[in-house]
Amino acid sequence: MFRFRRPTADDAEMLLRWRTEPSITRFMFTDLENPDVDRQRAWLAAIEARRDFRHFIIEHEGRPIGYLSYSDIDWVHLRCSSGSYIAEEKDRRKLAGFLHNFIMDYCYYGMGMNKIVNYFMEGNDTVIRIQRVLKTREVGVLRQHVHKYGRFHDVYVFETLRSEWEGHIRLFPRETTLAAFAE
Repeated sequence: MFRFRRPTADDAEMLLRWRTEPSITRFMFTDLENPDVDRQRAWLAAIEARRDFRHFIIEHEGRPIGYLSYSDIDWVHLRCSSGSYIAEEKDRRKLAGFLHNFIMDYCYYGMGMNKIVNYFMEGNDTVIRIQRVLKTREVGVLRQHVHKYGRFHDVYVFETLRSEWEGHIRLFPRETTLAAFAE
């Protein structure tokens, strides 16, 4: 079903294509200036040395479909943020709902975090609605937090504690979700 593997230099072109796709980048806080495959390869190499960042290519049935990252990883306070996207609209509709268990289980049981804090730019209504349906705690709104497209945008903040996650409904056994991550 799903597999999460570390990106390699060979993934640079695919990641760059995804990262610059308007349907993907429109809700990201940053845009790439002068996107270039060599820069993408250099970024991939540099990111491997960081302890505060971990990322994966999401595969479904052997086919790359998206990207997942954990950022702001704090190994003292045991918290992080995550971000993900599925590149193709047809895959988003079909598969996005299944990823939450994998993302959360790896956060808490793969990395040993106690809390995940996520940030979503205004306008990303589907994802914000999903957070609310999943009973993720809405912490608040960072007003005019991101400047993009010539104006400021609010950012919605959500968090989940490990203890809260343990009470959630499971779509897959934890052994299945954790085994999907290739270290």
